[in-house]
Amino acid sequence: MTNDRRLLFVLDNAHSTEQVRPLLPVGSGCAVLITSRKALSAGDVTRPPVQVFLPDENEALDVLAHYAGQDRIAADPAVALQITRFCGRLPLALRIVGSKLKHRPDLSLARMQARLEDERHRLRELVHDDKSLEACLGFTHRELEESTRTAFGLIATLPVGRLTDWHFASVVGARRAGVAACDELIEVSLMEAQDDDGADTRYHVHDLIRVYAAEQYAHLPPDEQQRWEARLVRAFRNAVVHLAAQRAPELAAEVSPDQVDDLDRLSAAAWVSDEQERLQWAIARGRSLGMDTEAAEIGEALSYFLDDITLPAGAADWLFSTPSGARPRVRGSLRRARAAAALAEGAPDRALTLLATGESDAPETTVTDPVDRARDEMVVARAHAAKNDFREALRHMTAAMDRLRTGQDSWHVLNSLEKLGEFQRWRGKPELAEQSQREALRLAEHAGDLRARARLQRTLAETLGYLRRPEEAAPLLESAVHDFRVLNDRRWEGACFYALGKIYRLLGRRDDALDCYRRAEEIFGPMGERHWVGRVTNAKIRVLAGMGNLDEAAATASTALGIFQQLGDEMWSAHTQRDVGWLHLKAGRPAEALEPLTHAVDVTGRAGDAYAGAMAHHLRGVAHRDLGHYPEAYADFEAALTVYRSGDYEWNEAAVVHDLVRTLRSDGRTEEAETLNTATAAANPAFVRMHGRNGAEAVPDED
Repeated sequence: MTNDRRLLFVLDNAHSTEQVRPLLPVGSGCAVLITSRKALSAGDVTRPPVQVFLPDENEALDVLAHYAGQDRIAADPAVALQITRFCGRLPLALRIVGSKLKHRPDLSLARMQARLEDERHRLRELVHDDKSLEACLGFTHRELEESTRTAFGLIATLPVGRLTDWHFASVVGARRAGVAACDELIEVSLMEAQDDDGADTRYHVHDLIRVYAAEQYAHLPPDEQQRWEARLVRAFRNAVVHLAAQRAPELAAEVSPDQVDDLDRLSAAAWVSDEQERLQWAIARGRSLGMDTEAAEIGEALSYFLDDITLPAGAADWLFSTPSGARPRVRGSLRRARAAAALAEGAPDRALTLLATGESDAPETTVTDPVDRARDEMVVARAHAAKNDFREALRHMTAAMDRLRTGQDSWHVLNSLEKLGEFQRWRGKPELAEQSQREALRLAEHAGDLRARARLQRTLAETLGYLRRPEEAAPLLESAVHDFRVLNDRRWEGACFYALGKIYRLLGRRDDALDCYRRAEEIFGPMGERHWVGRVTNAKIRVLAGMGNLDEAAATASTALGIFQQLGDEMWSAHTQRDVGWLHLKAGRPAEALEPLTHAVDVTGRAGDAYAGAMAHHLRGVAHRDLGHYPEAYADFEAALTVYRSGDYEWNEAAVVHDLVRTLRSDGRTEEAETLNTATAAANPAFVRMHGRNGAEAVPDED
């Protein structure tokens, strides 16, 4: 009937080659267009298959407008764009929604958007006339192997994130079966394989397909769901405990190698960061299934990655709660995790209480293992630092590091050295800080941990800035910015931009510094990180003043001070008050500089922040000198020099001596001034380079 005709055959949504083959015409004037979710091999095909991709946003709007009407979409394009996103830009979904809108003039775009917003009801809206997305997907879904359907459905119920062979193998219980399930889903286009970097292949599931698969999973009998979910909880437990063993070696005996499917320990932090929401799901689901031991062990392992993840506010007490009967090691780790989380949430006193008492309702959790005690003491040290008690912070961190070295706990040695370096720097020993942080960086590189390496590069660069070696610090920070961008860690990327701005300022690259601060604000502002926004704002004061914009610098200082006062941050308020005092000096108002500088001296003195205290003493000495208060000026300069001469602060010492020489000359003590000037010039090259420097005019920390 067809051989001698010119006909186009359209075979839509073909499921198999067997369906298609009997319908292929052989006449030379005929052509066939076949659409299918599968790649079919149907006879003598003369043209290669064409892969169909989702339309982009503009094309999706065009599809919606084609069915709903151009005027309807043009009236509210922003809402229309959101509708296309809820439809996942899927043409069938766009056609259904557009047809509904066309036939329902009373149904506004805003109401349509509201109907689609809740994904639990979204598929119910994607039905119109004889068109149904569920029916279309069901045709393919029901042909899947039963184990593939169930695994796909369970994975679809998890928090959205990356998908690899590991996830499917963990659900079905074997790697080969997991790979087979992935192959089947890809073959019918329910899942896409993404380009990989040589590691596990990554997969992507369209949102509407994910919603459909999760709904189908919900129809399974509860006992069957529980059986599959228990297997996945155990898989998450084995995986995260195995990865945490790199940081807590005692966990290595908890999981046998054949239980972890070759998970790469070198990418442990990245894996846990990617899986953090699913690990929280595993803790919650494990408890509801009566798997309290497994849930607690997931929490214990997760506690070793608190620097790599972001917990929801207030979630730690629940995530790291201790079940009755838990082993002492697990109880101690979970308590320490709650203390660290309390510290991260700005509650250092609660952290200290948790670690000091072991919680009165659980006296058996008292830590006796020396390494565990040292890990607790690390958190204690950080809590004292959060309370602005840097003397106690340094004492506890030093003790913790010594015990951790004895216990050969290399990961925690790395972390204690990182913080120890910060405390040493604050206490006026930057040369010791550099040693600590360089050792920590070597340990991070040896461990192959990209995140720890990037974090240590940032910390070391800050210390090099204190040591007046910004040319060494800049490449470290530029590398850290790149690494945190690769890791998709926006918070640490912002922190690196903040530190890089300070280094560019020391290099005299003020425009580059302001650009870094702008980038940091663009990250921290939308995140609601008010403390970091305040720090970035504070950092701009010296740059603006150095560019001669004193009024703008003063307004910036006022903004920063307001942020810190709202946050109740006494230390950063004091740092900003110091800069306010300096601005008064630079504007020729030494009397007005005394009050904010005295406030900075008092706060930093109580905290034991020797370096910040020395800066405040130096500037207050300049104010006293310009007011003719020479005894007070000498006392302040001596206090600053005591700190600077106790550490490797050649530049800072030279700057103070210049102001001391000016004071001696103003006080009529010319001979003493010349003697000090000659002796310092011979001993300190930095003193010669800054000839003529006056602290009342110069920008602090810049040549």
